[in-house]
Amino acid sequence: MKRVLPHPERPDRPQIWRSLDELASAPEFEAALEREFPQGAAEWQGGEISRRNFLQLMGASMALAGIGLTGCRRPEAYLVPFTQGVEWTIPGKFLYYATTMPRRNGAMPLIATTSDGRPTKLEGNPLHPISNGSTDAFAQASLLDLYDPNRSQYIKNGGAKTDAAALGAKLDEIAASAGDGEGLAFLVERVDSPTRDRLLAQLRAKFPKMLWAEYEPLGSTEAEVAVAACFGAGVAVTPDFSRADKVLAVGSDFLNASFSGLDQVRGFMARRRISEPGQPMNRLYVAETHYSSTGGMADHRVRVKPSEVGAFLRALAQQVATLTGDANLTSVVAAFPEGPLSADPRWIAECAKDLAASPGKSVIIVGDQQPAALQALGLAINNALGAPGQTLRAMRAESAPSATIVELAAAMQAGRVQNLFILGGNPVYNAPADLRFGELLSGVPVSVRLGLYEDETSAASMWHVPQSHYLESWGDTRSSDGTICAVQPMILPLWDG
Repeated sequence: MKRVLPHPERPDRPQIWRSLDELASAPEFEAALEREFPQGAAEWQGGEISRRNFLQLMGASMALAGIGLTGCRRPEAYLVPFTQGVEWTIPGKFLYYATTMPRRNGAMPLIATTSDGRPTKLEGNPLHPISNGSTDAFAQASLLDLYDPNRSQYIKNGGAKTDAAALGAKLDEIAASAGDGEGLAFLVERVDSPTRDRLLAQLRAKFPKMLWAEYEPLGSTEAEVAVAACFGAGVAVTPDFSRADKVLAVGSDFLNASFSGLDQVRGFMARRRISEPGQPMNRLYVAETHYSSTGGMADHRVRVKPSEVGAFLRALAQQVATLTGDANLTSVVAAFPEGPLSADPRWIAECAKDLAASPGKSVIIVGDQQPAALQALGLAINNALGAPGQTLRAMRAESAPSATIVELAAAMQAGRVQNLFILGGNPVYNAPADLRFGELLSGVPVSVRLGLYEDETSAASMWHVPQSHYLESWGDTRSSDGTICAVQPMILPLWDG
């Protein structure tokens, strides 16, 4: 039988309150409530206009104002079908093309997904050993750069819009007056491209006295100088983490793909995973000045002051030289003066002992931003550990010789640069502050800047030319293993770059 539960009667005044003051009926709360909702708020005191009449008057005023604002509206746009269909396309079906993203540390092979002739997604090329079907955040975000509405859209001279004919006439004037290239200079980004090297050779043949300079704010110039001093010119050195049992990173965030590359990250992580019982795992030591993604993966990590990186490497080299008996490393250590070091010497001793216990299976990575002398000291330690040919690979570097931005700034300050072409980059923003590149650029008679955006360098240049995105242009480049990769466009240039 159903049971009827007696419910308590509801009081006349519901026990619902918004604060403890309302529950206590405090006088201050009653006064605040009166100020918020005063008596007679529906009518204006001393008047005959109600809220309804007020809203009617305001609505009529807005309607009359709208009559004069009929022109303030968005421009009408109409969607129309293709008058000429995109070749090889079926509506609703994607097409896939192979291309490559040029990068300063080696190209990244990609597969571009296109819909109706427009690229919509980028993934790594699974048939290429560098990407192996993977990408990083920078490659994914590069697609957004293609459709960025803030991209440069017009050729400008002195901030005013102009056309390609005026730019072509100016280029012809520069070419006719350049003579043997005296006063002609180029500042470009670091791109390893056979086609650009070929065009550079043609430029130097026509203008033998021109100045060609390359600059990257996060480049590896210091490391290249050290490698050239230790192994000779035209040689590049890369670590092979797939063979390394012990790894020491000194100021290097090599697990960040934007600094090293996906192939190095994949080689390290392959030794980090255990797939069968008894399989050895690599060991990572990290000495860094600030916390990084590589430091987060470290088995043993020590903090080192930026001013003490050299003293840390010298102390480590001295320990390795003692353990291995390498006379060459001993002589190199003697050339470095001792300095203050706050890091625990026991950490350094144990690290050196572990590295020396695995000859040919240990490697030391020194960050690209460290001075060339410390880079050379790191290479000497690797040589004592038997890393060359094992965990340190050497390959031929096919790059054209170039000047530095420091040499270009000196020529600009001396007044030897009359025509300057800046192809990519933003040196006014990210060049070393002591160069005062923006002030020097304003003193160049003719400056032409090619860039994706109108930024600080464009504002300081006489001419600005919109640059094509790599998904809009043909080209070629090399990956980190030296393989030549093709760059093919996925779409016509959106802004006549």
